[in-house]
Amino acid sequence: MLIEIHMIQNHSPSNLNRDDLGAPKTCVFGGVTRARISSQCLKRSIRNPGNPENPDDPESPRKGGSMFADSVRTVLGERTKMFPWLVEKELEKAQGRFRAGNETDADIEKQKKGIVAACRTIARAEGKAVSGKKEKQQKDKRPQTPQLIFIGPAQARSFVEKLLELKQSMRSCYEYFLDPATVFESFLEPELAKTGLTEEQQERALKAGWRIRHTEGRLAELRKLLPSQAETDEADATSGASKDPVQSPPPIDDEGIASEIAAGLAVLAVQGSERFSQITSPRGARGEPQLDIKRDKPKEYEEFVKALRQATLKVSVDIALFGRMTTSDYIANTEAAMQVAHAISTHAVVNETDYWTAVDDLGKAGGGAGHVDEAQFNSACFYKYFSLDWDQLVSNLAGPQPVENEDTEGHARWEKEVKPEAQKLAACTLGHFIRAAALTTPTGKQNSFAANNEPCGILLEIKKTKVPTNYANAFAEPAERIGKPDDDAADEKSCEGRSVACLADHVHAIRKAYGIDSTLLWYSPKLWRFPFKYWERAEDGKKTKAKLVTDCRFGVLGGEDDKPAGLVEAVVEALGLNVTWAKVKDAGQAGVQA
Repeated sequence: MLIEIHMIQNHSPSNLNRDDLGAPKTCVFGGVTRARISSQCLKRSIRNPGNPENPDDPESPRKGGSMFADSVRTVLGERTKMFPWLVEKELEKAQGRFRAGNETDADIEKQKKGIVAACRTIARAEGKAVSGKKEKQQKDKRPQTPQLIFIGPAQARSFVEKLLELKQSMRSCYEYFLDPATVFESFLEPELAKTGLTEEQQERALKAGWRIRHTEGRLAELRKLLPSQAETDEADATSGASKDPVQSPPPIDDEGIASEIAAGLAVLAVQGSERFSQITSPRGARGEPQLDIKRDKPKEYEEFVKALRQATLKVSVDIALFGRMTTSDYIANTEAAMQVAHAISTHAVVNETDYWTAVDDLGKAGGGAGHVDEAQFNSACFYKYFSLDWDQLVSNLAGPQPVENEDTEGHARWEKEVKPEAQKLAACTLGHFIRAAALTTPTGKQNSFAANNEPCGILLEIKKTKVPTNYANAFAEPAERIGKPDDDAADEKSCEGRSVACLADHVHAIRKAYGIDSTLLWYSPKLWRFPFKYWERAEDGKKTKAKLVTDCRFGVLGGEDDKPAGLVEAVVEALGLNVTWAKVKDAGQAGVQA
């Protein structure tokens, strides 16, 4: 089943989503420039969970969270680099279960540090580097991963619990996971990939990286090749480098040192291949073979990784909706159930400029402006489109279905208990998402423009066949304002009215032409003005008679306690689950998923 949401929303002057120059985002569609709001901006404004670690308001775990976040708060995820820090906190809570055999407190503390260090490498960096990265990291000393990870509630806890379980059952794999050389290699590999070294040179450098890290002379030589050497001379003495590669203590900043080694080797390779070969040689200064201090990967390590990945399979509602992709073997990817289009204006736009000044209240009389600047803005009526694969959403929330032939009891339980509960949570998610999509606005420049405008119409379409249809082509010919064309009905003579009329006409034409069988639900706060009608036409295209596209129309959005039922209640009933909105609306607050 496919559930599609089409929305017409007119905004007053605003700059809701800016480009790199601070101007409202635009695009060209139908040969003219349109205002645009990116899908990332729309998704963020709808799911915004707030910051649970906000030091300004420790009493509010979701300060700044959105309407959607507040409605499903116990099953909402977080996109963060702080996974190692969350693991560290869970390890502190698990002190009693962390001890094994004759381990001392020192052994446990060392393993805890090793686990946190290993977790820093489980999601490799991707995309463009963030400007000012080093300065930002200095402000937050908590251990982080190079890449953002989308994690559900309690997933750090389930990860730790599984890891402690594997510590007993797969000890060799556990020790390999914590191996400092393996951790350092995980940091060095992506850094080498950024250089101009050949694949052969990268492989050679990767094998030699740990030895270079713990050989004082080689590390110092590479650091001298870097432009920042003058700032790092003083750090050489305390870097942990040693002539003895086996007895060296764990590095203070493996990630930073890996970056230095990769950059130094890249410079060295350009200056001369002979010295590059010498410094990456597996032999010592006198030609004797050096000790192999890196552990061999256990044969069953893939099973170890798979077991850890299983611990993160059950996801939060926002991960289930928008998916999760990481360059990590330890965090399971999730196929997104919802597609979100970039919102575009139904008409042509031209960005305008607001020239403004600020007065110095304590300045001298007649001194003029204390500050002068300008800000760009536009005013646009947007078409927004969301497409939800219902079956994918339920599957994401329920978790993997056991194979019937392999686990008859588990399969039966999944069908009778797990899936129905996932369907209720999915219905809850859908209802709150519809309300949030209608009532949440991106926050860009809102203190300056306050463009908090409600939608004038929402079309919700439920299809049994999974053939999505974006109706943006209803506006390929820009919707024009008053009096275009001349035979408009009175309620179409506005930008909003023309946009709704174009959408209704296009929806009817596409459904008729392609035989689309679906349930249509229309909502508008002004049904008398925007009834969602199409025009029957003569052969020459002239309008003859206006008819409703659907009889299922609502003047109330719905979804609120002790208020009249509306679109949200009707959508839940149309799903065919034999449940009402009243029974599922609080499913997102019932408890935290493990």
